[in-house]
Amino acid sequence: MRRPAKLLSAHVSGLSAKGLARLQIDSHPRQGLELWGPLPGEEVLVQLGTRRNVWLQQVIQPHLQRREPRCSHCGPCGGCSLQHLSDEGQLAWKSDRLYRRLREVAPEAELLPALASPQSFHYRTKVEFSFHRQWVGFHRRGCFDRVVDVDHCWIAPPAHREALRQTRQWMLDHQLEGWDPRSFGGDLRYLLLRQANPGDDWLALLVTRCNLPVACLEDWRDRLAGLGPRGLIWVEQSSTGGAIVPEREHLLLGHNAIEQRLGDLTFRLGWRSFFQSNPPAYRLLLDQLKAWLGKPRRLLDLYCGIGSLGLYVADSETELVGVENVPQAIEDARRCAQELGRPADFHAMAAEQWEDWNAEVAIVDPPRGGCHPTLVDKLAEHGPAQIFYVSCNPERFLTEWTRLRNNYRLEKAVACDFFPQTAHIELLAWLRRL
Repeated sequence: MRRPAKLLSAHVSGLSAKGLARLQIDSHPRQGLELWGPLPGEEVLVQLGTRRNVWLQQVIQPHLQRREPRCSHCGPCGGCSLQHLSDEGQLAWKSDRLYRRLREVAPEAELLPALASPQSFHYRTKVEFSFHRQWVGFHRRGCFDRVVDVDHCWIAPPAHREALRQTRQWMLDHQLEGWDPRSFGGDLRYLLLRQANPGDDWLALLVTRCNLPVACLEDWRDRLAGLGPRGLIWVEQSSTGGAIVPEREHLLLGHNAIEQRLGDLTFRLGWRSFFQSNPPAYRLLLDQLKAWLGKPRRLLDLYCGIGSLGLYVADSETELVGVENVPQAIEDARRCAQELGRPADFHAMAAEQWEDWNAEVAIVDPPRGGCHPTLVDKLAEHGPAQIFYVSCNPERFLTEWTRLRNNYRLEKAVACDFFPQTAHIELLAWLRRL
């Protein structure tokens, strides 16, 4: 007869970069365990399993800013990791954690109060749901092969709820199977929904295996057509990888792009286009950058994407030069600059290949992996008098700063919360050449 598992008392020493609690268990050999749920300073009871498995059983002494999550899927779902902490508590934890690191490497820098997102829920304009067997939702925390079946995502626009419901019912009615990443079987891969903010324009993209019956897809189109989408797109994919890799793309209804407004600018976004998924928070960062920027004669925008950042902050007298390795993004940037009558020159090439450093200011906005090492070396040796670095991965910025600090000083920095309810934080840093 199995003996009941013993409950152990633990103290939460802090949170990891992913928002998981770090547990301290007195007089026990298994230390350094991480668990979703507990908050810093809490005293909890946990149950230990085999291999480093641990389960929260009770919160004995709760955090003063603990709250009940809105979402019933919070915890198992791998999306929101901080929904049980107040908005103020989230922003304080995320920015304090980042600012402590910045003070260690650049004690002279001025660190501005963090910028909170104007919306703490329903802010995310692009959401990708995964299919698995008879479920559609988000990956279970820590699992690549399991999905939490969700009926509503609290950080997605409310309009997505009905599109998700209709798609789930269509899947069940046609007895379709979601993708199994272990057996490589199943009919359906992803449902991607994208909405403009502000505005009602939205797109739906359905990714399936190849050779799904056309009549079946037409039924999906007809069910969602009544919800008023700007466009419905079907993508066939034979690749077994864990990302959307189109083999054939079909426009089933309407248009393949929506219009996203940003101040006086309007950008055309397809399902592939990169654009910050929290536009109101993004605009706060851009306004801060614009206030720091002044009026340079020539502005270099590296990793420019569709040109939103450079076109927003540069005035009509500034010569804007953008560099991006995605040709479609460069086409969108050129179109927008032409419509605005802006003197801009966009180049479809990798940022690390750029050689013309005749500019007073550079904006650098790399993906989560950070800048290419070659570009970091070029910025250190040949970079302009000022660099404004926008980082969606501050840990990566801190690594690159070890190379740049011999040539630049960190003038000012501000944390920006683009992703409430999660552990992610954005950084805007102003570097000035020594």
